[in-house]
Amino acid sequence: DVLYAELKQLANDGSDFEDGIVATGSIRLDLVTDKKILKTLVGVKKDDTFELDVNKAFGGDAAAIAKLLNISEEDAADLKSKFAVTVKNVNRLEEADLNQEFFDKIFGADVVKDEAGFTAKITEEIEAMFKQDADRKLQNDIYAQLTEQTKMQLPDAFLRKWLKATNEKLTDEELAQGYDDFAKNLKWTLIENKIIKDNDIKIEYTDVFEAAKQRLDAQFRMYSPTPLPEDQLAQYAANFLQEKENANRIFEEVKALKVFDYIKSVATLNEKEIAYNKFTELK
Repeated sequence: DVLYAELKQLANDGSDFEDGIVATGSIRLDLVTDKKILKTLVGVKKDDTFELDVNKAFGGDAAAIAKLLNISEEDAADLKSKFAVTVKNVNRLEEADLNQEFFDKIFGADVVKDEAGFTAKITEEIEAMFKQDADRKLQNDIYAQLTEQTKMQLPDAFLRKWLKATNEKLTDEELAQGYDDFAKNLKWTLIENKIIKDNDIKIEYTDVFEAAKQRLDAQFRMYSPTPLPEDQLAQYAANFLQEKENANRIFEEVKALKVFDYIKSVATLNEKEIAYNKFTELK
């Protein structure tokens, strides 16, 4: 089974984590390695709600967690929170015949005509996935290297007091455990903003709007390969961006991508082909 669900990050006391991770994605039960958790997921239905320890469920697989929550693998590796899960749909996987009906169902009417075309299309999509994984790895490496090498003294004492003052539920233990990640993310935000300012990088509403459309289009295609009409997709995107949380999240994604693209354009990249299993072992 594949659970299409909304996941919301929870605080230690079980309440919603303020400004925490909110994601919509697919939970593949065949990737869940914890047998006890897997047993609780088998048989869930649409609109069911439950708490999920994603780190435990996926055996600490940062790549799987990052893909599900749309976060970096570095953040996924450090993630300890539980998530409130609301099931939106349940898809059950069954073996299908390789015929035109199957091809049309997967890729849309008449996009693929035969098994050779099917293989070529699958290869194309796998290559696109590998490129996305490689870009994510490069993005994480750039983040780690720049935050490590950029000398910047933050007012740590003030920031700790500010975090306590603005979050009454934050315990000293939680502050101690999470401050280094907070400081690193703040440092990266300052680096990002300087790159944007110094290089006159523009983030327009059209960029955010197109990114929202792509996100929604990918989600809708999980249910049907037939794309929505452009005007309908645009309306969905406009409604989606009316929610401040959604708009901020997409804006930050666009900003990060523009900075990443700029750094790639000025950096010297040494490309190397390796087997995918070796790639997944890279830190």
